[in-house]
Amino acid sequence: MKRWLTLILAAGATAPALAQTATWDMAIAWPPGNFHTRNAMAFAAAVEKATSGQVKINVHPGGALGLKGPESMRAVRDGIVPIAEYNAPQQVGDAPLFGIETLPYLMNDHGDLRALHRLIRPQYDQVAGRFGQKLLYMVPWPNQYFFFKNPVAKTADVKELKIRTTDRNTSDLVKGVGMVPVQMAFADMMPALASGALGGVTTSASTAVDSRFWDFLKFAYRTNHLWSSNVMAVNLGAYNKLSTEQRTALERVARDMEPGFWKVSEEDDAKSAATLRERGMQVVAPPESWTADMRKVSQEMWADFTRRVAEAGPLLQQYRAAAKK
Repeated sequence: MKRWLTLILAAGATAPALAQTATWDMAIAWPPGNFHTRNAMAFAAAVEKATSGQVKINVHPGGALGLKGPESMRAVRDGIVPIAEYNAPQQVGDAPLFGIETLPYLMNDHGDLRALHRLIRPQYDQVAGRFGQKLLYMVPWPNQYFFFKNPVAKTADVKELKIRTTDRNTSDLVKGVGMVPVQMAFADMMPALASGALGGVTTSASTAVDSRFWDFLKFAYRTNHLWSSNVMAVNLGAYNKLSTEQRTALERVARDMEPGFWKVSEEDDAKSAATLRERGMQVVAPPESWTADMRKVSQEMWADFTRRVAEAGPLLQQYRAAAKK
């Protein structure tokens, strides 16, 4: 009997362990048709395939899990959700460095943005780690616009206008040229527009299409005043429960798909702007005097940001030297 027990235990010790499975619910604030949501769904499908069905991610768009965008980083940290896709600059209350992208007129195009990302991504990873999560990929929103009910010919035309913003930097910018910033999450924006509580919005053409801005606003000014990226982040506790092979597959899928997600973002701007025109909105360049006034404010904001966020100073210095800004 003892001999048989020894053989059974030995067999159990050498038998291959059964593969662990994981099912995660992903929180995402954007509606199903938004390109960030489509990217997330493609990512989830690719992860499931790469892990032979062992890691399944259920994407819940449109804030269906009850989380607003600015709450997402803490929700991932606290394990309220195991994974979420959220806008990094909206988390500046917890992670001030995440505001570096929204410094106005710091970058002109995707080339500039990629150069900045090469510098900031290691620091972003460290910040995420301190918040109990791991960043899997980062994807920018397209070019930014100002949307108004009435045309703008000069800075005086926007004085005292209440405008929706998403982060501190944008709020400081619009305040600097006389507008009244109203910082709010995506879910709160449309009720505010419908009630007349807002006179305008600063966001991307993609969001304007998602929200059918043409029902409330008529003019789209392509100011390209800032850039803003979303991140896909997973709770470290959930991540560490995966096997080594599963973690490797998860990271490989994220790394391989990120360049394609950037391309989707670039293409979505032109497509969304065309949709706005088809719906009767006027998509135009901003007045030069208004742009000049905003650029003047932005220079002051760069200096203020480095005073408030000490770790940003060396990064901005390296980037500006490389970009000659």
